[in-house]
Amino acid sequence: MLLWVDTETTGVDPYQCELLEVGMQVTDMTGKHPHDSLHLIVHPDNIRNWANYPELLKAYEMHLANGLMLAAAEAPKDTYDYQHTAWNIHEFLNDQLSQYTLHPAGTNVDFDLRQLDVHLSRHLNHPIAEGLHHRKLDLTTLRLTDQAIGRDPYQNHAGTHRVQDCIHRDINDYTAYLDIMRAGHQGTQS
Repeated sequence: MLLWVDTETTGVDPYQCELLEVGMQVTDMTGKHPHDSLHLIVHPDNIRNWANYPELLKAYEMHLANGLMLAAAEAPKDTYDYQHTAWNIHEFLNDQLSQYTLHPAGTNVDFDLRQLDVHLSRHLNHPIAEGLHHRKLDLTTLRLTDQAIGRDPYQNHAGTHRVQDCIHRDINDYTAYLDIMRAGHQGTQS
């Protein structure tokens, strides 16, 4: 099974940014049959002052525009903080791992797993991604391959920068890549 993962944050360095939103979607290996999913708004442990961290300003602006900063700020801290987020993810993953082997999937999925690990694992007695398969599906590889042959895989990727939108886009792209591979395989069989 594939575990599609996406996070939205206030930056790229997990030691300098905050986690705002987490999304997970389990599908079969074709991406066409969805199973359980998880969506969490996160009330960050703290929000860094953008004046002191100007490199975070672009992410702040983007997440103000899409409503995520307000949603995260308004989420009750006592149930949407990092500790509760870690527990909710742990419970979701344990349930899924009791049924399936989960391969992490997404765009630059190591980025998302690292964000989760840095921000949330301290609230558990183990890494947040414990139990996930070591083999991952990273769509960045396929998109870079597309660029290498002169295509622009990002031309229709404006999106909202919200986890559910990003996961939906990734699954759609993945199923399209599978269709291309099937067509190519059928062409070599003829």
